[in-house]
Order: sequence, then structure tokens, then C-alpha cells
Amino acid sequence: MSEERDVLLNRRAKMQVWLEKSKVYRNDFRRQALAHQLQNQHAGQDKSALAEAGVRTAVAGRVMLRRVMGKASFVTLQDVSGQIQCYLTKNDLGEEQYEDFSQYWEMGDIVGVCGTLMRTNKGELSVQADSVVLLNKTALPLPEKFHGVTDQEIRYRQRYVDLIMNEDTRGVFRTRSMVMQALRDFFNQRDYLEVETPMMHSIPGGATARPFVTHHNTLDMPLFLRVAPELFLKRLVVGGFERVYEINRNFRNEGLSTRHNPEFTMLEFYWAYADYRDAMDLTEELMRELTQSVLGSTEVVYGDATFHFDRPFDRMTVLEALLKHNPDLTNDDIAERDAAAEVAARLG
Repeated sequence: MSEERDVLLNRRAKMQVWLEKSKVYRNDFRRQALAHQLQNQHAGQDKSALAEAGVRTAVAGRVMLRRVMGKASFVTLQDVSGQIQCYLTKNDLGEEQYEDFSQYWEMGDIVGVCGTLMRTNKGELSVQADSVVLLNKTALPLPEKFHGVTDQEIRYRQRYVDLIMNEDTRGVFRTRSMVMQALRDFFNQRDYLEVETPMMHSIPGGATARPFVTHHNTLDMPLFLRVAPELFLKRLVVGGFERVYEINRNFRNEGLSTRHNPEFTMLEFYWAYADYRDAMDLTEELMRELTQSVLGSTEVVYGDATFHFDRPFDRMTVLEALLKHNPDLTNDDIAERDAAAEVAARLG
């Protein structure tokens, strides 16, 4: 515990020195390229080609790796697109800038680097710095790099730390954004109207769930955060909009776990002059286009299972599904409510 306290005190002391020297948080640095752009644009250039081209650039990001080796050092910066290495020397930066870097820069700090692209002897694309600026100090150390953030409590309660350390987590956020865009594209192309309906309802209707309750001071009446948008969407259909959809936030004051959030996003759509068979066809088409658009394939691997969204979906009633996945059961076993309840209890 005293070791952790010493680390914090040391970082705060360095932050204080930096603030006294810099006086203000710098806001005049302008990045010119992202890490992945540089990696893609110069993938085919070797060391000599880069040296001849003399490509100037400016990059910025969080220090994820720092190796100080006397008069020459390497840092790895992470931006929103990925990582890029920077090569710093006392000769290129000058004694004062290099001293500031070696004494006050730490893992997790956000920095800007200007310089020329080069390749190291090991072939790694790098920025040979001739100017560096410390844009922001971090008061707390990053988690140990090799294992990243593995503690589930930290991952869910301090999501920003998980995002800094885990590329897979950042990938989930990007995928979710792509899913949302693909959903909108799918319905907009089919003449559906995207709408926003009220989040506060006078009655908690549209689904069976315990609502969150609040109070409207001006109207002096209780209101409920919506458990579903159903009632307002149906009113829009009554009003003449034949195809409507909403990607909406719902609130259900019930269970809480890493797989069940009381606040969640749901897609709900309504379609006049169609029945549940048409809705099933549309949903099947949606899942097929969604996987192809977001993942580039209709084949999705999840755990040990592989799902093929290009194939026709099985369609069955709830009763048929129960019998299919519980081959020991018969229709008579669950025909009556009490008997079905006994079976459900036995199956857990």
C-alpha cells in the first residue's frame, strides 16, 4: 500500500513541476495524421525510401510505452486509430526538451510529436521527433500493460480505463456504432420514418416491467420513465405514418448484472398492411444485411457456435421450441399450467 502511495505522490509532484513550468495547458498543437493513416499510406516504403521522401507529420496520443536510453529514447503513442512509435534524441530536441521528456513524461500522459517519418533497423515505422509537447499529465498510473484490465469490477465501473488498455473493448464500441448506422440505413431505404417519442410517460405502458418513477414539479404529477415506446409509436401509425421505427432508450427498474442493464437500447418498428409473417421476413432480411454490412460476412462465430445468417431461419411456436430443445418432454407434460410449472422448476 505504501508503494502505491509513493507512486501517486511521485506522479503528483511531477505534475506540479510541469504546471509550474508550463503555466497553462497547451491548446495550440494540431495533429496532422492518425497512426493508422500513416501505417497504411507508407506500408510499402522501406527505410531508404522514407529517408529520401522526408515526410513531415505531427501525431498525438497517450504514451503507452516509454524506453529511455541515455541520449536516445522511444515512446509509443496511442490515438483513436491505433499506435505509432516515436524516436526522440537529445541532438534533435535540444537538451531542455529532452530533459523534460526524460524527467517528467510518464506512461499515460498525452503528448504531441512533430517530426519526420523513418523506419528503425527492425523495420518499424516511426516519427523521428524534432519537437515534442506535453499536452496533459495523468495523475494515476495505467494498469500493468502485459495483463491489461482483467478485473471485471474495474472494466465495468471504470470503462474509460478498459478503453485505454484493451483494443478489443474499443472494437466493441466501433462495432456498435456501425450496427446503429446499418440499422438506420436498412429502415430508411425501405421508407420507414425514424422518430423520437417521449421518455416520460403518464402511464408505464407498452410492456410488463417495473418502471422508474419520477415527479413533474410544474404539473405536480408522477411520471414514469418509459419501459417501451410501443404506445406512442402505435399512435403515429394511427395518425397516418404507415412505417415508423425508433432506436430508443428504455428503463426497467428490475435485475442488474453484466448481461442485464436497467437502462438499455431497443429497436422497435411498426408496419401497416403487414402481419407477423411479413415482420419475420423483414427481420430475417435485416439480420442478413446487418451482419454482411458490419462484419463483411453472414457467418458469425460466437463462442463454440457458428451462426449462418444467409440460411433460412427456423420458424416455430414457443411450444414447438420447448419440445425441440427438451426431447424428453411431450406435449402432455406441459399442457396444463401446474404441470408446466413443475417441469420448469425441474429444469431450473
